[in-house]
Order: sequence, then structure tokens, then C-alpha cells
Amino acid sequence: MNQLLCQNYLSRLLIFHFNLIFIIPFALTAQVDSLNSVSGTSHSNFIDSTSIGEYILTLPIGLDHLIETYKKVNYTSTGAEGYRVQIFSESGNNAKEHAQQSLAEFNQYLLGYSAYLIYQQPNFKVRCGDYRTKAEARRLLKHLSGQYPGAYIVKDNIKIP
Repeated sequence: MNQLLCQNYLSRLLIFHFNLIFIIPFALTAQVDSLNSVSGTSHSNFIDSTSIGEYILTLPIGLDHLIETYKKVNYTSTGAEGYRVQIFSESGNNAKEHAQQSLAEFNQYLLGYSAYLIYQQPNFKVRCGDYRTKAEARRLLKHLSGQYPGAYIVKDNIKIP
């Protein structure tokens, strides 16, 4: 009898976690009923297909707007977090011209590698490569160590090929 109660409890727990993982994310995009807008919460009704009954999910007002904003920011991103090798950084009067010269030299020295001129106030920087892992960037750094002894690896937003 005790084993039967444990199995019943575990099955209810599994159903709860299933609903938590698979049903609630869809609930967040559902239309919100505005009957309780005075109290600062809203109710949405969802029918559980695994058992008889209804679940009432209480969501704060404005959560749907927050989720939409999150989607816009993350789905419009042009790249991903990764690594590049920085070979030049300078600020000052002629920093932009020096950065452009360094970029041109790099493009002549190594064909086939992407290089970028970046301005992060107050510095002009030249970074090269688009690597997802630090180990991949380390290979380029090793290759560049003779020509650019001050080069180092930096985290950056990379372009995905």
C-alpha cells in the first residue's frame, strides 16, 4: 500500500514538472485576462490534458511586454559571443590612421583571415578572427606572435559564418 502511494505521488510530481517545463512557456505567450488589473495581477486559464481540472496561472502585468522585448533583443543579434585576437590599440590624434595602416598590413600579411577596425572610446582597435572557442583563437595568436608580439585574445561579439 505504501509503495502504491509513493508511485501515485511520483506520477503526480512528474505531471507537475511536465506542466512546468512544457505548458507554462506556452502560457506566457497566451492572451491575458484583464479582470484583476486593479490588484496588479492577471489570470489565465489552462486546461491540463493529462488530468481532469484547470490550472490558473497568475502573471504580473507587463510580463508579456518584457518577454516580447527579450525576444526582439536576442533574435535580432547579428552574432554570438566568441573570441578574437587584438593586434592593435591606440588613442590619440592619429590613432585612426595608425589603426587603418595596421589593418592594411594585417590584410597583406595574412590573407583569408577576417580583420576588423573597432572604435571603443577613446581607442581604435584592430581585431582579427571569428572564433567560438579560446583554443581556436590561441592557434591564430601563436601564428601571429612573431609579427605582432603584443597581440592577445579578447572576448568579442563575433560573426558566425
